[in-house]
Amino acid sequence: LAKILTGLLRADEGVVKICGIDAHSDPIAARAKLGYLPEESVLYEELSAREHLSLFGDLRRVPRAISDARAERLLGFLDLAEAADRPVASYSRGMRRKTAIGVALIGDPEVVLFDEPTGGLDPDGARRFAEVLSELKRRERTVIIQSHILGLVQKRCDRIGILDHGQLKAQGTLEELRASAEMPGADLEDLFLHLTEREARDAKGLLD
Repeated sequence: LAKILTGLLRADEGVVKICGIDAHSDPIAARAKLGYLPEESVLYEELSAREHLSLFGDLRRVPRAISDARAERLLGFLDLAEAADRPVASYSRGMRRKTAIGVALIGDPEVVLFDEPTGGLDPDGARRFAEVLSELKRRERTVIIQSHILGLVQKRCDRIGILDHGQLKAQGTLEELRASAEMPGADLEDLFLHLTEREARDAKGLLD
C-alpha cells in the first residue's frame, strides 16, 4: 500500500489520487503533497537531526527562514534539541524515529502516511506522536496510519480499513465495523480476527 501511494509500485487495479493528482501518471507532483514515514527510519548516518530537517526542507522547497523556524519547533517538541547537532549514527532507535517523524513533517504536507509510526518510541514519545496527530487534525491534514498495533488505530483513527492478503475486508468507523460484524462493543483486535476469519489456537502444552 505504501509503495502504491508513493508511486513506487503500480496498482493491479484502480486509481490512486493524492489531492486529485494521479500517483502513477504524475508521481512527482503527487509526492509533493505527501509526507512519508517509512516503517524503518531510513536516515543519513553522518548527518544530524538538524541537518536532516534542513536538507528535506530544501527538497520540499520550503523557504529557508520558515524551514529553520519549523525545524527548531520540531526538534524541541520531539525532545531532540540537545542532540540536534550530533550525527544520527549515535542516536537510539527512538531518537532516530523522532528524527524521521520530523523529516515527514518539515514540508507541512497536505497528506501524511505513517507506517508503524510508534515503533521504537517509549511511552513519552508515543504520547508526543499522539499530540502531533491532534495538530495535524486541527490543520485539516489527511493522515493515513498503517499499523499492526490495533490499539493505536482504534484510539487515534476516525476511519479504519482492514487489509488481509491484499484485499480490503472492511472499512468504516469503529461503530460501522462493529455493526457489520454484529459485534457491538467489540474492540478492533476481535473485529480484525472475526472479519479476516482467523482461527483461534490454543497454545496449551506447546512447550511440554
